[in-house]
Amino acid sequence: MIIGSGQIAQQFATTALTNTIFFASGVSDSGCTDRLQFQRETRLVSETLSANQGKTFVYFSSCALSASDYEKNLYYQHKQSIEQLIRAQTENYYIFRLPQVFGNILAHKTLINYLYAKISNGESFIVYQDAYRYVLELDDLRDLVVAYLHHSAPAVTVNLANPYRYHILEIVGVIEELLQKKASYNLQKKSDKYMLDLAPMLEFIDANNLVFSFGEDYLFQKLKHKIA
Repeated sequence: MIIGSGQIAQQFATTALTNTIFFASGVSDSGCTDRLQFQRETRLVSETLSANQGKTFVYFSSCALSASDYEKNLYYQHKQSIEQLIRAQTENYYIFRLPQVFGNILAHKTLINYLYAKISNGESFIVYQDAYRYVLELDDLRDLVVAYLHHSAPAVTVNLANPYRYHILEIVGVIEELLQKKASYNLQKKSDKYMLDLAPMLEFIDANNLVFSFGEDYLFQKLKHKIA
């Protein structure tokens, strides 16, 4: 069962896994402050768990929750409460904490899509001087999730990400190179970063002989197939 209709949900639409619920209908904007949206997701998660007892429940959360020193706004507080709700209602869960996820370039506000639109349209934007982000391509997200469902016992909470942490200007530079177009931005003295412990994911990949093209060149190699 797929709950949701966005890019993450679509990745699992043809996955041949029975008795599994992929919940991909949560609040996705990390700047959201709309408590009605938070309440809608909380209610839907609780109702879905209650109506599907015994089934495996897959939830997509945020890597930022793994960084104890990262400031938690209302969005991240909401994600924490959803994780707690899931653990309270079932032991048959997999919580995957995600970084900046990207797939096809679409018109929505995720970071890479936002930067692509600004640079492509020649529009100016603000860049935080001390900002870093982890990324993960959607196909790799799907393959990792399916591998965990096949090879790991439930009651899992794990970070999934390419281990290389990109400075925001590195991401801008990759898009500039692929578009062959110079970005117009203003630097703002602000910090927005955290470090992730990705050892559990890397150990899982190694133990199950999985292959992913992670590394510093990951973003360029993945995006070049999506930006013509």
